[in-house]
Amino acid sequence: MIKIGPAGGISTGKAWDEGGRDGIAQIFVSQGDFINSLQFQFVENGTLVLSEKHGGRGGTDEAKFSVLRLNYPSELLTGITGYHSSGRIVSLTFITNKGIYGQSGRLAGRLNHRDSSFEYKLGEDNTFGGFHGTADIYLNSIGVYMKPMTTLINVKNPNLHVKTEKISHLRDV
Repeated sequence: MIKIGPAGGISTGKAWDEGGRDGIAQIFVSQGDFINSLQFQFVENGTLVLSEKHGGRGGTDEAKFSVLRLNYPSELLTGITGYHSSGRIVSLTFITNKGIYGQSGRLAGRLNHRDSSFEYKLGEDNTFGGFHGTADIYLNSIGVYMKPMTTLINVKNPNLHVKTEKISHLRDV
């Protein structure tokens, strides 16, 4: 596994780790002006497994809750983009091979100059391996795990030629 990130307030909150996962079926998001919490439903050996909730209630009573349901195994997480500010995740957008889900958290029209963007692109293959980050009453940071390639792709190109030459003499150097 390759651990990427996290983006956001890495020095705040309690560290959490959901690495080494086979696939993801659902993402549960609680949001207000910031992302309050995330929870995941992973697929492990053909069984659905619910993670712990990472984060809390946030600082507002106007929190909204949404569920992103992936059509696993044909729909795969291929990327995550978002913004962070003041040690908190401000917004998240989840990208799959079938579409874009979000934007959770602060809406694009309400972003400000202090918000910093981040982007994790995992590719179209099934390389997602889990999440990690930090959280307190908000989601402070988020990163991803990526599974590296385990086999080489067999490339057959009829236009590719390898030039070979016979060496007729060698010199001592």
